[in-house]
Amino acid sequence: MDRLAVAVAPDGPGRYVVTLAGELDLAAADGFWAELQPLIEPAGMVVLDGTELSFLDSSGLRVLLLANARAKELGARLRLVAPHRAVRRTLQLTGADDLVTTCASVDEALVAD
Repeated sequence: MDRLAVAVAPDGPGRYVVTLAGELDLAAADGFWAELQPLIEPAGMVVLDGTELSFLDSSGLRVLLLANARAKELGARLRLVAPHRAVRRTLQLTGADDLVTTCASVDEALVAD
């Protein structure tokens, strides 16, 4: 059984809302990166809805940071929505919360600059 469920919903040209549920860990990280990378388009936007993401390890964190770097490189925007307390803690402890923009809701993320 997969411990990470991923659902991708287009929200206009170059805009995607990616809903994550479960654990983004070593077992899921490479597969998730393979799914996420093509969604990051020049001047586009990817919103990662993390409201149901319950765990993030260093492998998952690596994917978030790679996605963030790729988005910046392409002039795209990447937003993480309402990460679970355990996920927020991982972001805070590593300093990644200063790099990855988080928002309280998908609607807020879609209008954020």
